[in-house]
Amino acid sequence: MKKLRGDRERQNAAERQAKNMAANKAAEKAFRNEIWVRADKIKLDYVSMPKDVTGILVARSRLPINKQEELDFLKEVISATKLTNLGSCVTLIPRIKRPDGKGFLPGPDAIVNGSLFEFKTVTGKINKVGRRFAESRIQGNNVYIRVENPKHTEAGAVKELVRLINDKNYSGGYKGNVILTVGTGQEERTYFYRIKDLKK
Repeated sequence: MKKLRGDRERQNAAERQAKNMAANKAAEKAFRNEIWVRADKIKLDYVSMPKDVTGILVARSRLPINKQEELDFLKEVISATKLTNLGSCVTLIPRIKRPDGKGFLPGPDAIVNGSLFEFKTVTGKINKVGRRFAESRIQGNNVYIRVENPKHTEAGAVKELVRLINDKNYSGGYKGNVILTVGTGQEERTYFYRIKDLKK
């Protein structure tokens, strides 16, 4: 039994490594002039990086330069670790500057298993799930929403998404996928949905 378990673990590790290599090549091809940094080699000035960041690749141009940027970056890295712990491959990609140089254009945060994803974090009221989802629709087809408030449930989060998507004024389209992580600690669970399946 131990040998079988060990063989399975080695096979899973080999599959993850193959996925990581393929995703890294895709990112390098899409952003040819970018320099890439391993997340486990990044040190921040104001906050500590999570421990389980092995395998996450980060565009060097995305590295934060002040405290607020570090706090925002930390949210993205935590989101990335939630997905890599489930076996996904995640690369945090460059942000595109506005033509006037003031800030950045709306756009996805990461490549997850070969698809572009926007990352959102919800810490307050459950209705923010709908708001963050609506924001994401101008940034890409796929969104990962991490709901940190332990009071909230999958049912509550999905109810907000269904309410928004079926509102007569909704204009965000139905392409793509939404991934939800709800809860904290041992109660944390991750759910996968096609956006079109949330339309009644």
